[in-house]
Amino acid sequence: MAAVNRNMFDATVTPDRPHAAQLMALPLNLIAQVVSNVDDAGDLARLCRTCRVLNYMALPQLYRHITLTSYDKIRYRDDQPEGMGSASPFSMGLNAIITRPYASLVRSLTLRGVWRELELEEHARVGRVPDSAMMLNIAVRAAVDQMTELESFSWELNTKMLETVYLGLAKLPKLKALTLRFPSSRHPRPTIVIPPMPHLRYLKITDIDPLCYPDDISTLLWKCRKLRELNLHWSPRMRNEQEPSVMVHDYFRKCIAAKQPLSVRKVGLQNLYALHTEEFNVAIDNGALEEVTILNNCGADLSMNTFVDSTWPTMPKQNLRIKSVRQDAVGRKHAEFIGSFSGLERLYFINATTNPGDDINSPRPLLPATALTPPGSDHPPSETNGSGSYAVAANSPSLQSSMRDLYLNNITLNHAATLRHLLLPARWPLSASAVARLVHASPQLEQLGFATEFSDIESLGLLLPFLRNLVALRLLVPTSPTSETQRAPPSKTARYASKSANMLAKAQSLADVVEVEDEYLIARLSEGLADQQVFHRLKVIGLGRKGFQLGDYYTVPVDEAEQGHERSPTFGLPGSAPPPKSNPPSTLGKRRREDGSSATAPDHTPSSATEEPTPAETEEVLDDPCVHKIFREGRYWRRHVRRVGWDVLQRWEIWGLDKLEL
Repeated sequence: MAAVNRNMFDATVTPDRPHAAQLMALPLNLIAQVVSNVDDAGDLARLCRTCRVLNYMALPQLYRHITLTSYDKIRYRDDQPEGMGSASPFSMGLNAIITRPYASLVRSLTLRGVWRELELEEHARVGRVPDSAMMLNIAVRAAVDQMTELESFSWELNTKMLETVYLGLAKLPKLKALTLRFPSSRHPRPTIVIPPMPHLRYLKITDIDPLCYPDDISTLLWKCRKLRELNLHWSPRMRNEQEPSVMVHDYFRKCIAAKQPLSVRKVGLQNLYALHTEEFNVAIDNGALEEVTILNNCGADLSMNTFVDSTWPTMPKQNLRIKSVRQDAVGRKHAEFIGSFSGLERLYFINATTNPGDDINSPRPLLPATALTPPGSDHPPSETNGSGSYAVAANSPSLQSSMRDLYLNNITLNHAATLRHLLLPARWPLSASAVARLVHASPQLEQLGFATEFSDIESLGLLLPFLRNLVALRLLVPTSPTSETQRAPPSKTARYASKSANMLAKAQSLADVVEVEDEYLIARLSEGLADQQVFHRLKVIGLGRKGFQLGDYYTVPVDEAEQGHERSPTFGLPGSAPPPKSNPPSTLGKRRREDGSSATAPDHTPSSATEEPTPAETEEVLDDPCVHKIFREGRYWRRHVRRVGWDVLQRWEIWGLDKLEL
C-alpha cells in the first residue's frame, strides 16, 4: 500500500475563495474534531443535512447512540403535533433503522416510555397478547437483526419484551450490556426462559415481580461467564403489600447446581424482600466482589421488615475484598458487617429521599409537574414510600447515637487508612471531636460529605489542613430530630434578611447560611479558601443544596479587602477570618496565636489587640517560613468561586451516587 501523504490531512475541501464557508475552510482533521464534540441529536441531524463532508463525518456519531421515547399522548411543539404528516418519532426512528443502511453504525439502543395497548381486558380474558405489543416486538427484532455492531441494548418500556426480541439479542456477537424492565401490570403474557448471551458484561433487570411476569433468568446468569456487573431491582409492591414471594434460589439455581458461582465485581440489589439462605453465598463468588449496593427504600413501619429483611446481611466466612459499599439503611448487623473486613475505599450512605422536593440537601433540579419525559419507573404514588430512607420513627435518639458511634468506630479502625470517598448520613451531625478523629485517621480522603452542628463549623479550619488530597467537600444540613438544625423552613425574618450580608452574622444554623444569597456566600468562600498551601487541591464545596466550584487564585488591594469584609462579615466557614492586621493565622492546624498573651506570643507580637504592628514586626512575620503569606505588597489573596448546578456536581461521587437508584 502506498504511503499516505501527510499534507492530505491538512488540506481543505474547498478552494480559497473570499466568500467560502468558514468551517469548511479548515483542515479535515480539525473539522472532525469539532464534529466529535457535538452531542445533541438535533445538532448532529442538522450537520448531516449541511453538506456531503459534514454528512460523512456526523452520520456515524448521529447513529452511534439512539434513544427512542414513546409517549402515551401526542406532544406539541409550537402548536404543532410531533410527527405531523407521518408517524410518531418513536415509530419513525425504528423505521429509519430498518429501512436505511445505517443500522451497522448503531452501538447503543434504548427504548423507553409508555407503549399504549388497547383492549387489554378483552385480550386478558382470552389469553392473547395485544397486536400492538406483538407488532412492536416484531419491529424491534427487525431492527436488532440489522444492528450487527450493537454493544448495548436497553428495554425500558412499560410493556413486556417477548421471546422474539430475546432470540435476536442472543445472536449479536458484540452485545456487552443489557437492561431489562418488567411491567407492573398483571395482564397475561407468555412466560419466557431468557436465552443465554455469553458475551454480556453488564446486566440490569428492574421491576422484577414474580407474581406478574416470572420470566426465568437462571439460564442467562449461568451462561454469562464474562458478567462483571449485576443489578437486580424488585418492584416495591411486594414490600408495601408484605408479599415475600421472592426465592433467591430460583435466580441462581443453575449456577448452584453446576457449582459455578458468578465472578461478578459489582452487585446491586434494590427492594429485595426475601429470606437469606446460604445458597446465595454459593451462587456468587464473594472473593471477587469489589462493589456492593444495597437499597431497601425502607419506611417508618418496621413491622414490614421484621421476619424477612432481618436475615440480611450475613457475614461470609471467606475473606472479602470489597472496595465500595453504598446503602440507604443503617442497622447494627450492617455496622458489624462493615467491621468484619478491611480495605474499603469508598463508602456512601445515601441521603436522598423518594420526594426530592423535601430534600434540603439535594441539588438535583425538580422536574416540572407537566413534564412528559418518561420516568425511570412509572409506579403510581401509592407504590412508593413517601417517607425518607432514614425515617425510622421507632428509633430513639440514644439508639441513633449508639448506632452512629458503632459505625464510626468500625470505619475508623478498619477502613480509615484506605478510605478515599466517604458520605455520611445527614441525620448524624458530627461533633468537632468526632470529625477530628475521622480526619486524623483518614489521610487519603479525596471526597468527604457529612453533617455537623453550626457551632462546630469554625473548627473545620483547623482540621482540613490534614486532608492534603481533599478535592470535594460537602457540608450537609443536619436532619436529625434531636438536632437544633432539623428540617425546618427558615423563619420569616430570615427570609426577609436573606438579601443582606448581615444574615451571615445572625445565622444560627447551617440551614440559615444556605438561605443567604450567593453573592455573599461566594465572597466568604473566596476569602476563607484563599490559602494556597491548604486548599490548593480543593475543587468544589457544597453547603446544603448549593454547590460552588473553586477556580484560580487572585489578589485584591488591602483597602478593597477590608471594605468587602465590612460589607460581608464572616460566619465561621473553614479558614474564614477578617483580613489580618497583625499576625496571619497559622495554617498548620494549630490554634491561632492570641494577641496580648505574653506567655505564648512571640516577641514580635503586639502587647494589645488594638495596637498596630510596626513595619519591622510585620516584615518579620511575613518572613516566617512556617506561615503562609496570604498577603504581600499590600494585597490579599482571594479565589475565584462560582455557583454550579447539578450538571457539574453529578460528576463527583458524593453527589452523583447520592440517589435511590442502582
